[in-house]
Amino acid sequence: MADLTPPQRGAASGHSGPDRPGSSARAYLKLGAFLAVVAGGFLLALLTPVGRYLSPEGIGLVIDELRASPWAPVIFIALYATATALAIPGTILTLAGGALFGLFWGTVFNSIAANLGANAAFLVARALGREGVERIAGSRLEKLDEATRAHGFRALLTLRLIPLVPFNALNFGAGLTAIRWPTYALATMVGILPGTIVYTMFADALLEGSREASSEAFIRVLVSGGLLVLLSFLPTILKRFNVRVFGSTQTLLLTAALTLGAAPAAASAQDDALPGHEPFSRVLERVVRDNGVDYATLQAGRAELDAYLATLAAVDPAALERASHEARLAFWINAYNACMLRLVVDHYPIRKNRRLLDRVKNAIADRPENSVWQIPDVFTREHCRIAGRERSQDQIEHEIIRPMGDPRIHFAVNCAARSCPPLTPEAYEPETLEAQLDARVKAFVASARHFSLDPGPPPTVRLNKVLDWFKEDFGGIEGLRTFLAPYLEPEAARVLADPGTRVEFFEYDWTLNDVDAG
Repeated sequence: MADLTPPQRGAASGHSGPDRPGSSARAYLKLGAFLAVVAGGFLLALLTPVGRYLSPEGIGLVIDELRASPWAPVIFIALYATATALAIPGTILTLAGGALFGLFWGTVFNSIAANLGANAAFLVARALGREGVERIAGSRLEKLDEATRAHGFRALLTLRLIPLVPFNALNFGAGLTAIRWPTYALATMVGILPGTIVYTMFADALLEGSREASSEAFIRVLVSGGLLVLLSFLPTILKRFNVRVFGSTQTLLLTAALTLGAAPAAASAQDDALPGHEPFSRVLERVVRDNGVDYATLQAGRAELDAYLATLAAVDPAALERASHEARLAFWINAYNACMLRLVVDHYPIRKNRRLLDRVKNAIADRPENSVWQIPDVFTREHCRIAGRERSQDQIEHEIIRPMGDPRIHFAVNCAARSCPPLTPEAYEPETLEAQLDARVKAFVASARHFSLDPGPPPTVRLNKVLDWFKEDFGGIEGLRTFLAPYLEPEAARVLADPGTRVEFFEYDWTLNDVDAG
């Protein structure tokens, strides 16, 4: 059998090592210059005569002037690209291109200009802003960097396909991430083409309608407007028909948050409004063992667990929403685990359910007599008050944690069963969440109870049943192969990636993860 011990993965590059003298000052000066470029474009359009030419009346004058010039395409492309590089809104320029050059050549010239401007904005942000953002965000930027390196093309392409996503914000925001420039350029070129065609078609149809009020022109305006709406809701439509959208949900949300102006440092400041998780770490350290949880000890001294949950109950939902992604995810993972512990302790020792319907269900499912399933409505009862309202285990997991987009949570939340990935003797913390979640996956693939690889023939990988139930969070079976590979030794990763390797799942043991039951 192959050695399945996962390799140690170092921290992401670019955030370690001593600074050179004066490098911090230069980074902040460059960041200031970057902000000046962005603000300068806005102020140029707002406070100078340039702004008048961006109005419907002013753009009409520009169109009239350019129609008389043989250099119209060159002048138009130069103006459009420069405006985009300076963060001046370009939608009206796209419409002007359609009105000036018609559908075909308008699309060609709009695409060239938009791509030139978008790439210039990206390079400005990368050259002037990236280093300063690294220094301000610190390790909080590493998760976004890892996501963009792995899924940057697909996530950016998805965002480019949605006209409602601000074009200029995405240009500059992407430059502040770790996405490579060729990847950015290709995703931009492909992603903006449908929107460019639709906007150009819309402008051309409007111009035709103003010249001749015909039914054909009216229909072209309606079709163009309908296509624009369709593009805006493309991800929702694809999801409705069970078509997977490009890129992972996690990357999409993180990239969108950055490009729409989220400030990691500001979010971090909001984390202080949330309670600390040290009390929960003390609880876990006292009762978590290698073979489960010492529920008898927890029940005899549950005061600290109850007090910790009381602090979670009192959290202001608005403050929680303002916190960083890491702070919110750590908060809800800890809340799920703490609520589950208290629910077990409230019914410990667990006895066979006396309700007839539940007894029938548990007998059919062959659930043990000390399983948490013997607790009535164990996962659906609203029994735990968190952030101002009563919540169930299912609500916390499926309505809050899973939509946050990190599939590693399936190695962190614990449902009090032997087969569930085990608890650790420490709570999850925002500052160390990335390393903690990675550690849980590494522990998972190192445990024969959760992961085994039989070289065959035929080669077979057996996984915890949890990964079967929630495989769509990883992108299906193939997504599971891709996800687990970095946590394995090269030979095990090669076998797992082989399409000929079978993937099977262990039977799930719902016996309570009690040390006395082990």
